[in-house]
Amino acid sequence: MLFEPYSPNGCIKILYQPEKMFQIVTMLLLEMQLCVVSALFTVEVPQQLYVAEYGNNVTMECRFPVNGSLNPGLLSVVWEQKRQGHLESRDVYALHNGKAHLSSQHRDYMGRAALLHSELKSGRAILQITSVKITDAGSYLCLIEYQGADYKYITLEVKASYKTINTEKRKWNEDKFAFVCQSEGFPLAEVFWQNEKNLNLSVSVNTTYTLTADGLYNVSSILTTNQNMNENYSCVFWNKERNENTSAYIYSLALMSTQYGRQKPLILFIVATCVIVLILPSALIILQKRKSFKNRCAKKDRKGKFRPTVTDKNRDQDNSQTETFYLSTNTYSGDSRNVSL
Repeated sequence: MLFEPYSPNGCIKILYQPEKMFQIVTMLLLEMQLCVVSALFTVEVPQQLYVAEYGNNVTMECRFPVNGSLNPGLLSVVWEQKRQGHLESRDVYALHNGKAHLSSQHRDYMGRAALLHSELKSGRAILQITSVKITDAGSYLCLIEYQGADYKYITLEVKASYKTINTEKRKWNEDKFAFVCQSEGFPLAEVFWQNEKNLNLSVSVNTTYTLTADGLYNVSSILTTNQNMNENYSCVFWNKERNENTSAYIYSLALMSTQYGRQKPLILFIVATCVIVLILPSALIILQKRKSFKNRCAKKDRKGKFRPTVTDKNRDQDNSQTETFYLSTNTYSGDSRNVSL
């Protein structure tokens, strides 16, 4: 850290760090001015504690007197972060004599931390951090130099609720089922299991966790029960430090239907196979009979027994009619001769 309050006179005590020479010179100037005009120039914070949700954006503000119109060339603003349990501070954003100096900005804040320059003319130094991470939590120093110098500390807490719980149902072994609840959040949560009668089932639970690259806790809890226990269960993620509860429900009937659903394709395959086995011989027999019938018909045709066509039938019918008419005419003529005699 570059500086710390010096209690006897309220001035700033500088700690030498070779890699931050530019800031050291600035702090020396601030130290000389702060003791003289500290009563005239005061930095104020409208809010000392900010709570941000993981993944969201947050803006933190400190105010300073402008005394009329702002002269940007005389303004310097420094934001630094100090995490709990860490000795060194991290540069978040620096503005010196109205110009941004991002060369010293910590890599974790590159592209995420910015100063709202449009608000400076109103005496508001607003730091905006996007896509808040767990590592952004800590104490932030707001140091301003403008016709005087002063600083204030602001605390940022990052909240990551276990708002999404993933559930899974599977067969554990031949005698037991397994119900799984998994979620991510911060800080570490405790997991409790209950049945429909609100009885605590934590004795049969195995809960484990891992730490993700973003600093979140990935918590997984498994409840094992006997196959004959057709009860519904609920898992509760309790964030003790936030005093938050998030729960999810798992139904045994859903597990049974899931298992049946997994067996259903096999059952359909067996049924289809049986149908094919039963139908296929009958179809083959029918095809064989048709083939035999066609073969017999073909043999008869080869022996000269043909089927008359439509033209042949008409021709035979005409000949028969002509023959009948001729016989009837001859009979009538013979009868006439007998009568005349």
